[in-house]
Amino acid sequence: MRAILTTIAQRVRRRGPRSRGQSLVEFALILPVFLLFFGAVLDLGRVAAAQVTVTNVAREAAFQAAQTPSDFDNTTGCPADGSSNRVICRALLEAQGSPISIAPADITLTCSPTCATGLGNRVSITVVGHFSLVTPILATFFNGNQDIQFTATSTHQVRTMPPPPSAAALPTPTPTASATATPTPTATSPACTLPSAGFTYTASPSTLKVPVTVTVQDTSTSTSCGITSWYWVIERNNSVWWFSSDQSPSVPTLGTPGTYKITLTVTNAAGNNTSGAVEIKVTG
Repeated sequence: MRAILTTIAQRVRRRGPRSRGQSLVEFALILPVFLLFFGAVLDLGRVAAAQVTVTNVAREAAFQAAQTPSDFDNTTGCPADGSSNRVICRALLEAQGSPISIAPADITLTCSPTCATGLGNRVSITVVGHFSLVTPILATFFNGNQDIQFTATSTHQVRTMPPPPSAAALPTPTPTASATATPTPTATSPACTLPSAGFTYTASPSTLKVPVTVTVQDTSTSTSCGITSWYWVIERNNSVWWFSSDQSPSVPTLGTPGTYKITLTVTNAAGNNTSGAVEIKVTG
């Protein structure tokens, strides 16, 4: 019995070094395949992020172009102070830190029919983003190219702020002479005065972490004449992010961290008035 156990132990000892060596060879063969697969999975996530980024860049640039369609020059970059070429500045700012590269020449602006202020004039921004794959696996889905492009277009109405209507002239009573008639006082409506702009809002969740849902409700008043128009504006980081001329608009979800400032301008026959700004600081 002792001789049998001794023989088994000797065979196990002899096999040990060969088994470890075989494992190292198998690991060396599998490692490149595993790394290639891991790189393909990483590339797939980067492709999805690149598509979303290009779409967001086109949307942000179109929001700015709706405010300043003439402040656009894709032959130059964004100045240090951002005081001009604001459409390009907003696009490049949105693309920072993303897996794509966008140059000013990759951004084009078109208007239909014109870029002038007026109802029916629309501005479109088209953005081409450049993206490079890490591994060649996904390149088979892009005609064998590892350097690929993503394109997105966003269109908005050129901002139109209707001029306040002129105050309607009140009728002037014409007195009639009569020796015996007693003058009858004529009732006149009180003069139209500027409206008082105001609104309430709710933001959810209360932590103000993205995404944040905001609802607004108009509380403006006009004592002697009716309100004829409402104009909501939301600025993000001191740039116009969204606007609406509805009295009870549906506010888009605040999906990017930053400071959002909400104001409301209301107009009646006497003129317009703007509410105080409400700031919502959204975190990531």
